[in-house]
Amino acid sequence: MAEMDPSNLLGGKDDEIDDMFGHLDLNDDELDDVVIGVEEAKAYKKEARWLAIGRVLTNSFSAEALFEKMKSIWNLANDPICREAGENLFIFQMQCLGDWKKVVHQGPWTFRGWGILIEDYDGLTDPADFVFDGMHVWAQIHGIPELYRKSEVVDDLARRVGQVKEVQMSPKLFFEGNYVRLRLRININKALVRFVSLALPEGKKRLPVKYEKIPFFCKRCGLMGHDHEECGDGVWEEKQLQYGTWMLASRRTSQPTLGPRRFASRAPTRGGLAARGEVDHGRKKRNSQDAALDNPTEDATKDTASSPVKTDVLEEPMEEDVDPKIRKGLQFAEEVQTDTGTGNAGGAGASTNVIPPPPPQYVNPKDRAKSRKVNDRNTENLAPSAASSEEDRRA
Repeated sequence: MAEMDPSNLLGGKDDEIDDMFGHLDLNDDELDDVVIGVEEAKAYKKEARWLAIGRVLTNSFSAEALFEKMKSIWNLANDPICREAGENLFIFQMQCLGDWKKVVHQGPWTFRGWGILIEDYDGLTDPADFVFDGMHVWAQIHGIPELYRKSEVVDDLARRVGQVKEVQMSPKLFFEGNYVRLRLRININKALVRFVSLALPEGKKRLPVKYEKIPFFCKRCGLMGHDHEECGDGVWEEKQLQYGTWMLASRRTSQPTLGPRRFASRAPTRGGLAARGEVDHGRKKRNSQDAALDNPTEDATKDTASSPVKTDVLEEPMEEDVDPKIRKGLQFAEEVQTDTGTGNAGGAGASTNVIPPPPPQYVNPKDRAKSRKVNDRNTENLAPSAASSEEDRRA
């Protein structure tokens, strides 16, 4: 049987398997190829256009927990297909272009605080040979002088931090400080950049770089993927820790308003309309002088009201003490009594008192039923008795 060159099969990546193929004889079944046509290959590539490959910058975690957590964080239009492709290697297939862009380009993504490296995947490269060397992050450069806050200057400064994807010269200040905002792809195999220098005619100026939502990194060497207690023997003095949380961007306590301002209704002031410069002509008097309570010409204790229920005869009040509305009502009552009098000439027998009829007395339902039965019996006794047919014949 013909021997095949192992370098053509595996590309010479595994020396152990190459040595094994050197003394193996393959049979006919092992040499029977499965042929994939050109059209089929195009269809398969079209289906695999929204693939991504990922790796977590840590060890010892559950793949199922990772899948469930990332589905919740990504919140995609359609659930992706996730599978393990090796030790700490994962394949994600999205169902639409929007989901793929979000997963691949809108990082950084973290799982339990550790960074997740996600790259575009063609579906043909061996996952074990895939090189993860970059992560998309948001960074800030603080303290650029306004005189030199130009796009070309900021672009040169950003290139010292990483590969520039986007520059925001006037970002919304969700974080503290005066800064420009950068979208970068940083090399995870290098330490994080802490400062960038700007050489000016007035002198050199060192500008701090801060990061938004950066995964865990080592405070000793500045690399992501391990903690300073896992770096070397893990015993370091405070002055030996060259990196720290001061590199993280701090959010503002009160964020700026993005939408239209909504004004709440103002509580009424103590002065009412007068406090706003308006005049209230029906405003009540507020002190004893305005109310004329101290005026000796008026008798505030005079009580001219009387109750028709308590008195049998209404006293005719003095004409000057009667309110015009009350006087009009009394005149109307007298006219009604005159028209409905006893019929004497000139209304001499008409009464001047308007006494309403008494309300009907309450009757117990049992007494009402007894009286109804008595009335029915009296009605039966008064009714003529019917004569029988025999009595009519005799008559």
